[in-house]
Amino acid sequence: MDVGKKKELYSLHSLLGFLAMGKTGGNPPVSAILTNSDGEVLGKAHTQGFGGNHAERELFASLEKNNPRNQINEQVNLSKERYIGSDGSKPNTPSVFSDSILSVSLEPCTHFGKTPPCRDLVLESKPKELLIGWKDPNPLVLSGDWKPYQEKGISVRLDPVLANTSLPYLQGFIKRMKTGFPWVWIKSVTSKEGNFASSLYQKERVNGEEADLFLQMLRAKFDAIAVGPNTVFTDEPSLHFRITDSMIQNAGIPIRETELVPFFDAKTNFLSAISQWAKETLSLHLLEGEKYQPYRVFILDPNRLPSETFWQKQRDLTDTFGKKLCVFFLLVASDPNGSKGIVLPDGLKNQMETLSSYPIFPLGKEDGGFFLKTLGNLGINTLLCEAGSFFPSFLQNSLTEEDSILEIRNDKKSLPDGIPFSYIEEPILSEFRIGSNSLFIRNPKRSL
Repeated sequence: MDVGKKKELYSLHSLLGFLAMGKTGGNPPVSAILTNSDGEVLGKAHTQGFGGNHAERELFASLEKNNPRNQINEQVNLSKERYIGSDGSKPNTPSVFSDSILSVSLEPCTHFGKTPPCRDLVLESKPKELLIGWKDPNPLVLSGDWKPYQEKGISVRLDPVLANTSLPYLQGFIKRMKTGFPWVWIKSVTSKEGNFASSLYQKERVNGEEADLFLQMLRAKFDAIAVGPNTVFTDEPSLHFRITDSMIQNAGIPIRETELVPFFDAKTNFLSAISQWAKETLSLHLLEGEKYQPYRVFILDPNRLPSETFWQKQRDLTDTFGKKLCVFFLLVASDPNGSKGIVLPDGLKNQMETLSSYPIFPLGKEDGGFFLKTLGNLGINTLLCEAGSFFPSFLQNSLTEEDSILEIRNDKKSLPDGIPFSYIEEPILSEFRIGSNSLFIRNPKRSL
């Protein structure tokens, strides 16, 4: 496979990972591509919605669908004839895929879940080579046990370029498998002064319109979007993924200002992927909008609950998508014995239960780790926190270097006496620009 074909292969893996991310539930958004020795693509696929086919099964299912079984059998029979010995023996008869290369961003699973092991399917198909981006960190998977492949004559190797290409999509799954926590992004939109709100916390638009489409595609890539109690009370947000005609018309072109990006920089490469694929995949995201809907996570203050307008929004969204995607946490005070209790009017509690498939989780003001662990237990790999002042302090002891701080600063918006974003003094790792909006990526470690 020449250099040009390899570049095409990695680019296709990036596209497939991008399309999968945000709609696979607790499963990793894996990409799988089958090529011949020259690099010509024979088949491609990505992981389907939770409970659906993994990438490998989807790939071979699509191959069989596009090539009727009798046609495949004819190819296999023709292939077999080439291996008939002079004595009529048929040693090591190859499969129709015996001259192909299968590349997958994550090691094929070896366990029975909602679908059978993908390793069995690869062994049955017998490609000549299996390229793997990442070993599977799932403890249920026999990671690194490649002897069954070798016994079938399938060579196996890790591909570092494929690993780098697929890390932005797999980072959330890898982190959750290793720590139990999702991959966390804290995002804030700020004025040219670096302020996220006016001193009176008035609801007003801060980011420029050119970034709206980009920010909605960002939302579609996360399993869950979370807001704190002040945002719920003041903004009464909907938090669903949506694209409007005006967003498309006003969309700016994202430009990466940072020239050099370190290898395995999942944060920068993730935003680069959105910049590259957002417009190209827009029609598919519109077509499958319901599949890209994130969980809507609300942290509520029982002393400052939102109005009926908020609850009506959430009821309408639940009816529209036919799924209960709300997750509620309620700030409570611990009693002297350390227990927490939830006290809500029966009508409000019943209403919340109709919007969520989960119980209402009590939350102390220092329960950042419990918050992330709870979401991890729900199968949430990636979490986008829409930040004012709540999440930077609430999560500061629970974030790792893998997590990310994203500031969208609008150079045309001024809030001179506003409230500064907590991370504006931290070093900038990489920078993008969309129209009047500068996008800064930072590490979560704060200078206290």
